[in-house]
Amino acid sequence: MLLRFEIANHRSILESVELSMIAVDKHREAARPLGWGDEKVLTVAGIYGANGSGKTNVLDGFAWLQHAVAASLKGWEHSVPRDPFGFSSGEPRSTSFGLDLVVDDVRHRYELEVDDSAVRFEALYSYPQRRRRTLFEREGESITFRRGTQTTGGGRELLTSTTLALSVASRLTPEIEAVAAAVRNINFIGVWPRSFMPADIRMHGFGFGRGRHDWHESLLEVFGDDVPRPRSANDGGADTRQSTDRAQALAMLRFADFGVRDVEVTDHSDEVGYRGRRLRLLHDVAGTPRPLELGEESSGTLTWLGLMPDLLAVLHGGGALVVDELDSSLHPAISSQLVEMFQDPKTNRRNAQIIFTTHDTSLLGSLNRDEVWLTDKRPDGSTALTPLSDFRGDRVRRSTNLERGYLQGRFGGVPIVDQYVVREALGLDA
Repeated sequence: MLLRFEIANHRSILESVELSMIAVDKHREAARPLGWGDEKVLTVAGIYGANGSGKTNVLDGFAWLQHAVAASLKGWEHSVPRDPFGFSSGEPRSTSFGLDLVVDDVRHRYELEVDDSAVRFEALYSYPQRRRRTLFEREGESITFRRGTQTTGGGRELLTSTTLALSVASRLTPEIEAVAAAVRNINFIGVWPRSFMPADIRMHGFGFGRGRHDWHESLLEVFGDDVPRPRSANDGGADTRQSTDRAQALAMLRFADFGVRDVEVTDHSDEVGYRGRRLRLLHDVAGTPRPLELGEESSGTLTWLGLMPDLLAVLHGGGALVVDELDSSLHPAISSQLVEMFQDPKTNRRNAQIIFTTHDTSLLGSLNRDEVWLTDKRPDGSTALTPLSDFRGDRVRRSTNLERGYLQGRFGGVPIVDQYVVREALGLDA
């Protein structure tokens, strides 16, 4: 499980900000015990803020770290593709990250500091008995491991000035590899680090993320009865697991109330001779199932379908799902039910977590104060990230109507609109 994420000097973030999943109100059923001490962990975090305040940049920094672990070994040769704060003056500053997570029931902390040309510092610590144990520490290309650790496969030889040690983790030790795998397996939807995008897409501001082909193939894996997928014997075998996936995915489609009765997968060939398989939703029309091509479905239906493969994956296997603009094209009732699905131990037995940005204030009725985070712009244009639980006194209580308080601007995070300026700009104030 994710415990906290820290980042400094990335995009609109200059000074360090922290997103913590540690529960403040520990009495709630939604707060999960860690297995040691009295700390508990949340499964939900929602980030609110005005447009341009940096909500997406918090997630972008998180995604940057995940992509770095996956890509630095093969993709970084002469430089580090970081994306520092754009309005800095004076000497260039390094970019730093911190990540606390639980892997194999042990808390681990990963730290990273980079500049444009190299990895300056990298370290991984574990806390098996709540006391810090250094797995490795690295300054530049010099790395030291815990005494008695035997690395395998020539991992040291693969390290360069721009390669992360976590990127060569499979050549190091099983414990280090387990942490690297946990970072690589975080699921992101609608988030792709700008510095990893192709230049033409980055310059023109087009969206980038899961490709249509990958998205369609993932749905075929869920709904296609003849697609074999390896599963462990403990999961009951591929056929049983897949049948369960399909049944649960159908239940989620019906729960979203799109009028869908079933899903069909058929062989298909188009006018240019391409042969493949096609997925269509069967809608209930006067008691008769009628197919509709995906391209004709509503944006809300497509958004829900796009979430489904990753959603099922984390609910089945645990892990984290990070979503930018969760409310995009979704009815507020569906977003609310999705959040409650992660909060409820009955539907979320593997302690899966969801972290998202949103403008949907109605969701505040489903969120506790320690599950809400607010972004604001500082005077220097940088992003501040504040948990709602930091607000004291009459501003926020457990029983407060959070939606009303947020919209009234009690906690910040909402745009300030001067109606006179807007009317004048539109030529309506003559």
